[in-house]
Amino acid sequence: MRTHKSIVFSFIVAIVLLLGVATVSATPVTIQFVGLAGDNQNGVFTYPYYLTINHGSWTPMLCDDFYDHITVGDTWQANITQLSSGDMSLTRFHNLTEYQEAAYLLLQTRTADRAEWGNINWAIWEIFDPAIDPGPYKTGVDFWLNKAETVDLSKIDFSGVRIVTPTGDYGQEFLYATPEPGTLLLVGTGLLGLWARRRRHA
Repeated sequence: MRTHKSIVFSFIVAIVLLLGVATVSATPVTIQFVGLAGDNQNGVFTYPYYLTINHGSWTPMLCDDFYDHITVGDTWQANITQLSSGDMSLTRFHNLTEYQEAAYLLLQTRTADRAEWGNINWAIWEIFDPAIDPGPYKTGVDFWLNKAETVDLSKIDFSGVRIVTPTGDYGQEFLYATPEPGTLLLVGTGLLGLWARRRRHA
């Protein structure tokens, strides 16, 4: 009986996650900076930063905003923009192509060696401000920057990428990628199948 309840609960959680991927808050949300997990590269911490949205679960995010600074524990209000909407009016930099290049690099962290995550983050900072100096990491940063500037952006699926932009003067802007909808759907349907099988054998 306990196993049956666990399967049902897991299925409900999967559905909630799917709904969370499909919807984006139309009103400002509360963001809290809760932790760091990235390397310190050239004197600056890089991806991943961990933040919460409306005090929910810790979410790994990538900072695209080099000059504003925050401290672990800080909270602020922010708007969330779905990149695939094409509407960058609530974002900090307003440039769709630059956000797409940054999002492409963010998605590369799914397959790139973790040792490259710092270079990827610095490349994103350079996208929005070419004057930024990555110091001794320039060769690695330029490699990723070139990939972002030469890839065919029209062939990239940006539907899962979100931009978290402060509503006021305080806070930093971040990008994050939601779990891939196809993966969550497989999890949800798999749990449903287990639940149905359990009912047949009950």
